[in-house]
Amino acid sequence: MHLHNYCIQKSGLVSSFGGCVHSTGPGFASDLLRLSRRCRGIDKYVAGSSHLSVDEMHCLSALFTERPASVTRLSELINVSASRASKLLKTLEERGLVSRTLDPDDHRREVVILTEPGTKVVEGILSLVADAGSELLGSWRAEGAADFTRLLQGATLGRKEGASA
Repeated sequence: MHLHNYCIQKSGLVSSFGGCVHSTGPGFASDLLRLSRRCRGIDKYVAGSSHLSVDEMHCLSALFTERPASVTRLSELINVSASRASKLLKTLEERGLVSRTLDPDDHRREVVILTEPGTKVVEGILSLVADAGSELLGSWRAEGAADFTRLLQGATLGRKEGASA
């Protein structure tokens, strides 16, 4: 598999758009890379402001928004190995942001939930991301911002529908 196909599949673009990725060539790729860098900058700012690593921030936000049923699913959601996801959960548990227990119905599985302090951290993250998004979209023409918002919502809805538990 080519690297770009792997990245598109891992990002959810394939499932988000029914298995089809439309591009307009090198300009599209350049724009996508610029967007990726902008998002990375937002990630670093929000994580740093929350006293978390970027991976820890994504782990907490995935637990909040997706409620993954397994560590493997969590690792897929945040694009890290299952081993890395387990280490992140251990660190977050030590900090009191998540709680891990055995599933009462299946003792081979672990149930991970956000604690009250963890939920408050995620609420702060969501507020920072909303502010960053408003600032980003505020610099665009109204039509462009509306189009981007519509496409983003379509992509995230497609990702949730196509996601496996």
